[in-house]
Amino acid sequence: MTPVSPSKHTMIPTNKKTPFVTSVVLLVAAILLPACSVVSVERQASAKTISAQRGNIVTDNELSSDTASALLSAGLNEQACLQQFELCLTQLTDSILNKHYRPALAIFAELHYAKARQLADSQNCRNALARPPIDPYYANAPLSDADAKKQQDATNLCLNSYQERLFDAVKSSYTYLFYDSLTHDFEGADKSYSSAHAQTRIPTDNDIQTQDIYNAASNDVITQLYRSTEDADKLMNDTKVEYLPIPAAKRNSSEQAAIANRAPLQGKAVDQIKVMNVQVDGYNLGIYLPNENNYLQNAHKQDSALADLVSTYELRLSGLNSVSKRPGLGISLVASLDDRYTTTIRQLLTSSLSGRLADDNKNKTESEPSTRIYPTGHLLLTGLIKPSGDSVLDVLGSRQLDVHLYNPYQTETVNVLNDNYPLAANFSAGYGMWLAENQLDSVGYLNLITRQPEARLPKLFMLEPYDPDKRVIIMLHGLASSPATWVNLTNDILNDDKLRDNYQVWQIFYPTNLPILENRYQIQQLINSTYEQTDPNGQNRASQNSLIISHSMGALIARMMLSDDDLVDDLDRLDDQEVLSNSEKRQIRDALKASFGEKELKKRFELQSLPQVDTAVFLSAPFRGTDYADRWFTRALRRIVYLPVGLAKTVTDNLATIATQGDLAQNPLGALYLQNGASQLSNKSSFIELTKDLTINDRVTYHSIIANNDADITQGLAQTQPEGVKVDLSQATEKNLEDENASVSVTENTSDQSATPTVAAVTVNDDISQALTERLSDGIVPYTSAHLDGAASETIISGGHSIQTNPQTILTLRRILHKQLQE
Repeated sequence: MTPVSPSKHTMIPTNKKTPFVTSVVLLVAAILLPACSVVSVERQASAKTISAQRGNIVTDNELSSDTASALLSAGLNEQACLQQFELCLTQLTDSILNKHYRPALAIFAELHYAKARQLADSQNCRNALARPPIDPYYANAPLSDADAKKQQDATNLCLNSYQERLFDAVKSSYTYLFYDSLTHDFEGADKSYSSAHAQTRIPTDNDIQTQDIYNAASNDVITQLYRSTEDADKLMNDTKVEYLPIPAAKRNSSEQAAIANRAPLQGKAVDQIKVMNVQVDGYNLGIYLPNENNYLQNAHKQDSALADLVSTYELRLSGLNSVSKRPGLGISLVASLDDRYTTTIRQLLTSSLSGRLADDNKNKTESEPSTRIYPTGHLLLTGLIKPSGDSVLDVLGSRQLDVHLYNPYQTETVNVLNDNYPLAANFSAGYGMWLAENQLDSVGYLNLITRQPEARLPKLFMLEPYDPDKRVIIMLHGLASSPATWVNLTNDILNDDKLRDNYQVWQIFYPTNLPILENRYQIQQLINSTYEQTDPNGQNRASQNSLIISHSMGALIARMMLSDDDLVDDLDRLDDQEVLSNSEKRQIRDALKASFGEKELKKRFELQSLPQVDTAVFLSAPFRGTDYADRWFTRALRRIVYLPVGLAKTVTDNLATIATQGDLAQNPLGALYLQNGASQLSNKSSFIELTKDLTINDRVTYHSIIANNDADITQGLAQTQPEGVKVDLSQATEKNLEDENASVSVTENTSDQSATPTVAAVTVNDDISQALTERLSDGIVPYTSAHLDGAASETIISGGHSIQTNPQTILTLRRILHKQLQE
C-alpha cells in the first residue's frame, strides 16, 4: 500500500511547549552522553606518565600499573586480594591466559612482596618487637597466660606468613630476572620466547620494577636474618643458627694479619666460603662470605664477627658532593666490626677534664706505632640471594636459598646460572658512616686547644681493606683540622672507576698542637710501620709509587718525609742574634738529649725520605712561614693552644735548670720543642728558619697547588698564562644571564669588565713576574712562601687558604693521579 502524503495545505495541530521540551531533551542528552563514555583523554606532564609507568610497591607503596591491571582483568579487588591472599593467587593464576609465563612471574613477585609488607606492619607481627611493660599495674600490664599464649600463636602465624611471602617474592623475582637461563618445565612453556627475549639489550619497565622487588625483598631477608641471629628486633621466627668452622686447609695461620686481607693459601679472594647455616620455618639458608682474612678475621668468634649490618636502602648520605655507586645486582650493605676504633667529642672532653695522666701501661702501648694503625671498621658488602634450582618450577618450589655476601672492591661481577652480571656497590656508604661516627672535624679542633693528659699521637686510618695491588694515597691535613677535610676529594676518587680500581686511601689524623718536628717523626714511624705490617718484603704494588697529598701544616710535614737532609748540621745558624752563648747551646742540646735520648733525638733531626713515595702534591703550603701567625688575633689564639702535658713536662724538667735569657719557648733551640705547632708556622719561628730550604729527594715528583684570594690578581695572571686558564662556571653571572649567547675570551680586551668570565684556576707554565708574586696570597700564606722551585706543575686556584674542598683543586688532583698511572 502506498502511503498517502498529506497535502502541503493540510494543517497539523501544534503545541506551543514542543520547542521548549525539545531543547531540554537535547540539553540533557548533551550532559548525559559524555557521562556514558568510559574513556577520556587529558594532557599531563610527561614526567607523570613515566612515573606512573615505572612506579611499583617498592617506590610508591602502590602496585604497579601492570599488576593492578592484571587484578582488574581477573575481577579482583586489591584489598580483597591481600585479605584472601591464597585464594587470590589461585584465581589470578586461572585468569592469566597469555602463553608467555614470564610477565606473570613479575606480577606474583610484586603481590608476594606487597603482602609481606602488609604483614610486617600488622599488629600481630609488630608484637614480636614489643617491649616488656613499663608498669605492671596499669594499662600496659602483662597479659594473662591464656591471652599471652593466644597472642604469641597469632604472632608466630604472622611471622611465618611474613617470612613465606618474602621468600616467595625473592624466588618469583629471581625466576623472572633469570628466566632465560632456566629450564622451562611448566605446562605451556613457550620455548621460543626466551631466546628472542635474550637478544633484547634494552630493559623494559617491568624488568626494572622486578629487579626492585628482588632487591627490596633480598634486603629485608638479609637484614632481618642478621637481626634474628643477633636476637634483637627480630621479624624472623624460630631461626636456628649453625656456625661452620673454616677448614684448616683454607687458612694460613702465619698470615692472620689484622691489616692485610691476604687470601688463604687455597683459593682466590673472590671465592666464597660457607660460614653459617640458618634454618627459618622450613627453609634452609646458607651464608657465604668472601675468601679473605680481613672479612673473616673475626669468624673465629663466630657470631661476634659483625657488630652491625646496615643496608644503604636505610641510609641517607648528606654532606657529600656525590654518592659513588655501581649499578647492578644485589644489596649494598655496610658491616661494622665490633672492634673498630671510634673517637668522639665526649671522649676527648672526658679525657681533658679529668686532668689525670694516663697510666704507664696505656702510654707504653700507644707509643707503639703498630697500635695506632686502624684498618677500616666499616666493611662494604653486597648481598645477593640465590634460590637453588635449574628450572622454573625447581626455583619456585625451592626451600634452599643461599645468601652470598661479596666484597665489592674485589668482586665486580657475579655468575648466576652461568651468566655474568655486574655487582651493585655503594662505595661512599662506609666512608660516610666512618666520618659521621667519629666526629673528626670537631675532635681535630678540640685536640688543638684542650690540655690533654697524654700526648695524642698520630693515627693512620685505612678507608678500605688493604689491597696489595692498589697504589697508596696518603693524606695529611692541616692545622686544627682532621681527615674530614678530605671528604670531597676522597669521595671523588671513589667515584672515578679508574682511580678507585688503582688507588687506596690512608688518612693520617695527628694532633696539630705537637711541635712539627715531633709530629713528622711520629707520623713517619706510623707510615713505615704500616708498610712493614702490610708487606714485610716490600714486593706488593701497594708498596711502590705511593703518593702524598698534604695541606698547609701537613705539607711541611710531608716535605720533611721526602727529604734526606740532616738538620743537626743547621742547628747552629738558628741563633743569629747571639741570644745564647755556645755553652748555653750545648746545655740545651744536652737537655734535649736527656729528654729523648741521643739516638732518638738524632732520629728527629736526621731526615730520611719515604722509599715507597714517588709523588707529592702540596696545597697552600707555608714553606717559608707566614706573618699571619704573628698578628694579634692569631697570637691570642696561639696562647690557648697547649702542648700535651706529658711532652711539656718531660722537656721542661730537663731545661728548667738551665740559665737562659727570657722564656724558654722563645729561645731558638728550645723553641723547636717548646713551641706548639701553630706558633711554629710563623715566618720568624726557629722551625721555619731551620726547614725553609729543605731539599726533596730527586726521585720524587712534586706538584704545588696554591690559592689566591684576589680575583683581580688572578685575572691578571690569566692574561700572562692564557694556555693554562680554567674559567669559573660554578655560578652564572648577571651578564651571562642577560646574554647567554655572549662568548668572551679571557684574554679579550674589553671595557665591559662584567662580561669577562671569572678565572677559577691558572696552571703556571712560565715564570711569574715579581710584581704579581709579591701580591699573590690566599690571605694567610703568600705565594712566595708556598712556591717551590722544581715543581712538575704549579696551579693557582682562585680562593682562600682552605682550597682542599675547591672543585678545581680536586679536579687538578685527579688529573695528577691519572697522569701518575700513565707513567
